[in-house]
Amino acid sequence: MIFGGVFSGVAIGIFDKSLAGQLLPIGTLYLRLLQMLVLPILISAVISGLGNLFVSGIKKSQLSRLGSFLFLGLVISSSVGVAFGVLGHPGDGLQHDAQVTLGKTINRSELSVTAPPEVQKPTVFSYAQAIIPENIFSSLDRGDTLAILFFSILIGISMGMIDTEANKTALAVVNAFYHVFLSIIGWMMHLLPFGLLCLFAGQIAQVGIDIVWATVKLIQYLYIACVVTIIVYSVIIWWKLKHRLSYWQTVSGLRQPMIVALGTASSFATIPSALAALKDNLQVDENVSDLIVPLGATINPPASVLQFAISSIFIAQIYGAELGFEQLLIIFMGSILAGVASSSAPSMVALSMIAMILDPLGLPSSVAIILLIAIDPVVDPIVTALNVQANCALAVSLSETDSDVTCTPARV
Repeated sequence: MIFGGVFSGVAIGIFDKSLAGQLLPIGTLYLRLLQMLVLPILISAVISGLGNLFVSGIKKSQLSRLGSFLFLGLVISSSVGVAFGVLGHPGDGLQHDAQVTLGKTINRSELSVTAPPEVQKPTVFSYAQAIIPENIFSSLDRGDTLAILFFSILIGISMGMIDTEANKTALAVVNAFYHVFLSIIGWMMHLLPFGLLCLFAGQIAQVGIDIVWATVKLIQYLYIACVVTIIVYSVIIWWKLKHRLSYWQTVSGLRQPMIVALGTASSFATIPSALAALKDNLQVDENVSDLIVPLGATINPPASVLQFAISSIFIAQIYGAELGFEQLLIIFMGSILAGVASSSAPSMVALSMIAMILDPLGLPSSVAIILLIAIDPVVDPIVTALNVQANCALAVSLSETDSDVTCTPARV
């Protein structure tokens, strides 16, 4: 039913754009229903996961391993992106029709939309301001994910470290709310096939075929690079679970969050299905998955890093810029910084972070932002799927490598 909804939506988007336009508001409404509980799930999952981990006795080595795995994943993603961009030459040899289409798209976008938001170079102080909320209730109202995450981490750690009966009861209440939110999302999953039909129909109708054909090499290499990286993460998951599950069992166990990721293109909307799949299908320790999956959706964007790396090389090749070792190093490091900076930003602002890479190279970042926004509906599903797979692999790795983490504290 899910795949039937996806294929039907694609067909409607191509052959009946009028109907697709009527279905898009319904799909958007369904997506809003999924996103309605994102922040409640994020807050309750991080507080419950961290609190229970500290109750069970988490060690500093485990926290340092988490940071190491996160950094290693970003480095690998940036390396894969640079490699595919250099070896694939996505911006070389464009046909005349493709060049004309790109020029028209850029001119039309520059006339019809306001200028892309100016991206300031990030500093330690600017990151601190984004992370530490001045007023948590204002941050909740604006949906400032980083500030809400920081607040939830502090609450979770403190609830796990204070050893009182009242505190344990409060932690159990938070955990109860967390499971209530998951249950509500589970009800909504019954409407997933129809929701994906409406979303795909509207997105395909809006994108248009011309810009897709003009940037087909860029889209092609983005998809290939993401699929290769997804396979690498799936092998990591299987390697950690090979003593009790086959490779295809691990792949099948995560099929629902991957389908939701491809359909909704929202990492946060996949949190409930990813948590359920890790717990029920892969038997990952619930405390670890409750912490890693929401945390990773906010601060672990390997797919965005990969996308920035390939897209930067695409723009450089379009303009005939020479890319030596120093320029590639700027792209490699800049992609990591831009990916992390964009991890919790709105779509247009997130894509604008590519200016952090292109400005030092003397390349027009405004052109890159316009092109990225134009093809975003096409590449966003696979980008989301890679981020989800990376976070699931991180949860499995931390759960399976630490026998003392997998102890299960009492839950009410």
